[in-house]
Parts: sequence; structure tokens; C-alpha cells
Amino acid sequence: MKHDSGNHATLASIVGSLEADIIFGRLRPHQELVEDTLMARFDAKRHVVRSAIQALVDRHIVIKPRARSARVKDFTPREVDELYAMRALLQREAVNLMPFPVDGAALQALRALHEEYAEAALGGADPLQIHQLNDRFHQQLFALCGNETLCKAISFYTEATNPIRSYGITDKAWLTQAIGEHAAMLDAMETQNRATLADLVVQHMQPTRLRWESLHGAA
Repeated sequence: MKHDSGNHATLASIVGSLEADIIFGRLRPHQELVEDTLMARFDAKRHVVRSAIQALVDRHIVIKPRARSARVKDFTPREVDELYAMRALLQREAVNLMPFPVDGAALQALRALHEEYAEAALGGADPLQIHQLNDRFHQQLFALCGNETLCKAISFYTEATNPIRSYGITDKAWLTQAIGEHAAMLDAMETQNRATLADLVVQHMQPTRLRWESLHGAA
């Protein structure tokens, strides 16, 4: 959708819109990002569109071959294995560093966010809102480890897998499963069950990955 004349899209809003398009399958792997089309859509200058594309390249969700148009990234099975192995490693480490017992106020805030996410997911809210609430839940959870650099790395690799996460991320069965797994994570934190929490944060990543593998013949 084109923005109103005189209300040019900002770089951040263009990046956010394109990333949402990738996450929810409106832009599919290998699909070309045509600069002129994006300029018209966002009422933006070419250099702003190019900066937005480069930001997506930096997040590893778009590729820009030399002398060719940018395209939404797809992955080889090996790349998927490596990305998810890295995510598992980082997320387990965050759980290992997390001080137990978890601060009561922080746990209460996380439960409130979980309830907001569950209400949005079960109530048919906008998919982008559901996605953002899900990411906020995990960001707040991992932030409890107290290592800002580790949390940034977790966020980076989570964003890098957005084209993979797009497979089934709005599926009702997956959302119901995700709500249950979030609740189990909170229970594990409350009971100080570190091993269970570490397993949960890794298992939680798998449904969309498995869907990607089944569609790509990589299972």
C-alpha cells in the first residue's frame, strides 16, 4: 500500500513492513525486491529503499547478489541445521546464566505478557501483533540472564530465521501449542527447574522448522 503524499515512510518503517511481509509469507523465498516497486509503494527515495534492503541483507533475511536485484533469502538444509544449532546453543546458555529464583516482579511481568499474547493469539488478533508479542515474551525471558551481548546474539539469529519461521507461524494449532509451551516455561522458572526450561526453549523452535523441512523435502 502506498503511503500518503507528503508522508514519506521512514527507513525503520520500510524495514519493518518488508520484514513483516517476509514473516507472514507475503514475500516468499527467492522473490525479487524491485527498487522501483518499493519506491512507489512507500513513497520513498531510491537511497532510502536501498538502505532498507541493505538492513535486511545485514539481518540475513535478504540476499543481494552482485549486479542483480535483491531477493528474499531461502536456505539450504545445512544452513537451517547450523542456524538452529546456534540458536539452541545461545538460548541454553541464557537459561544456564539465569539466576534462580527469578525476580518475582520480573516473573509477574512475564506472566502478564504471556496472558496478553494468549488473548491475542486465541482472539484472532492481527498476525503482526501476535508475532511481536511472541518476540517480546522471548526477549524478556532471555533478558533475565543478565548478559546483554548474549541477548543481542539471540535476537540476531532469531531474526535471521524469520524466512523459516514464516512457515506455519500463524497456524492455529501451532499458536495453541506455543501458548502451552510459554506457560510451561513460566512454570519451570517458578519451580526453578533449569533443565526443563533449557529443553523447552529449544523444543519451542522446532514446529516451524519441521514444517519448512517437510515442504523442502529435508525432513
